[in-house]
Amino acid sequence: MRSDDVKLIQRTLVGDEDAFANLVKKYQKQIHTYAWRKIKDFHIAEDITQETFLQVSQKLETLQDPTQFKRWLYQIANRLCIAWFRKNQLQVGSLEETDITGIETEAYSRFVAAEYAKTTAEVQRVLVEQLLAKLKRNDRTVITLHYFEDMTSSEISEFLGISENTIKSRLRRARQRLKKYEFMIQEALDITIGGEHRFHKHLNGDFGMKLTFQRDVLLDSLQVLQSIASERETLPILSNVLIHAEGSTIECMATDTEMGIRMKVDGTVKEAGSILVPAEKLADIVKTWPAEQPIDLATTKDDHVEITCGDSVRKIVGFPDKAFPQFPVVDPEAFAIDGEVLRSILHKTAFAAPTKDRRQFLNGLYFNLLEDRTEVVATDAIQLALAHCEPLKLSEDKDGFIVPLKAVKEIERTFANSSKVKISRLENQILFADEYTTLTTQLIDAEYAPYEKIIPVSPEVRTVVPKVPILRAMRKVALVSDPKTFKVCLEIDEQQIRVSAETSELDEAHETLAVESSNGSIRIGMNAQLLIETLTHIETESVSLEFTNALEPLVVKPIGEEGHICVLCTMLLDS
Repeated sequence: MRSDDVKLIQRTLVGDEDAFANLVKKYQKQIHTYAWRKIKDFHIAEDITQETFLQVSQKLETLQDPTQFKRWLYQIANRLCIAWFRKNQLQVGSLEETDITGIETEAYSRFVAAEYAKTTAEVQRVLVEQLLAKLKRNDRTVITLHYFEDMTSSEISEFLGISENTIKSRLRRARQRLKKYEFMIQEALDITIGGEHRFHKHLNGDFGMKLTFQRDVLLDSLQVLQSIASERETLPILSNVLIHAEGSTIECMATDTEMGIRMKVDGTVKEAGSILVPAEKLADIVKTWPAEQPIDLATTKDDHVEITCGDSVRKIVGFPDKAFPQFPVVDPEAFAIDGEVLRSILHKTAFAAPTKDRRQFLNGLYFNLLEDRTEVVATDAIQLALAHCEPLKLSEDKDGFIVPLKAVKEIERTFANSSKVKISRLENQILFADEYTTLTTQLIDAEYAPYEKIIPVSPEVRTVVPKVPILRAMRKVALVSDPKTFKVCLEIDEQQIRVSAETSELDEAHETLAVESSNGSIRIGMNAQLLIETLTHIETESVSLEFTNALEPLVVKPIGEEGHICVLCTMLLDS
């Protein structure tokens, strides 16, 4: 675990944004849980979590020992919690101040279901808090770090500065004290005191829906659905996945109101029916069980769900499916695009879109529906990527739409192996579907900027260079460039390209490579990270670098492939 952190930290320090995103993804939930338990407020804990990782991004280079990253991370979160307590006092709001917008805007039945789920979860957590309060403070600390922050005995030992044997002793003592409350804690927080997920007491009463799955098939589906299911506190019902069985077909659905997914899951239907179950909890249960044994899922009349694998039985609370939103259906006559073509145009463009920008239209891919082709465009105003494909014949009176970037990522993953993908538009939604899965997303309601004006018309200098050597040279020089700007200098003539950067010690690092052809000379500054990212999304062996002058944007085109253009802004050189 520590070696993985060290690698991610090293990559982050040289400007790899994906590496830092992986660090955030790895620890975000743990830090949020830690802050939530201290502050007792979900949304304030979110703010503290965000501030924690903001400070990490600003101060990461000051961390002297990367193997201590996790401990350092918790220390930052702890200081922010203490600072919040010093500045704030918890206050109770009056009934008159309650926001009733949710009641006015959603169906009453959905509101009741949502509030019931929310209230039940809060009551259970309060109850477990009271149970943990029965422990001695030292024992409560180690049990919290172990089960809620997912820390090992050695990590707790290092975090608290206490011997590992003492930590193990406190864990044993705390488990013994909590043993008689095991089922209550299990139901509320989905942790098992004692370490084993085995329950031998079945729910009483008649079963309703009965299904059987292979473990890996069910787990793969749940992991996709879990990424879609909403974690918003305002609509907790949407953190569930809908399991619906009819005839011999099993379908699972999840949504966050902006995006939804419906997928067929292989399994055996013994009794048909529908139930809503917590997506994350069900996935965590299935994940712990062996792959070689089938999993049985059954519902009872009181909307409980019993999941069985061999001798292991888990019981969780479900919800009626009436409160779950309805899914649109893809038109059987919808336009179909080759799956490889769809994946290719998304790969060639999506990287240039920002993950979050105040200009709403930038936060997605623009599909410009022209008569002879469709142009797919992404830009963050510093770089632009454009790819062509066949015209998407979706509607006569629509000339384009913007698909949110989050949905684009899910499309790439969901239809990674699809040979054909149907596309259908319904007002402010777009649907993508193959024979197994339907993904729907709301479109961004904005007008896309006139991107054609950004693309230079007739660049004067055109240099052709093999992609792999220039990519290798850029990566080497980027490692010693200024980590705040990643600025490098490209000196191009008819024979070669020289890539250089000034280091922090005022030394210079450079790489030289031969060009395949060039009709001029130029000296320009570039952001190395942007050019590296652009080159990695080009699929040909050679690329063309086209310039007008040192102040105009660089145009990068793959050689031997039409319809793919990337544009990058240049940077001013010091001299």
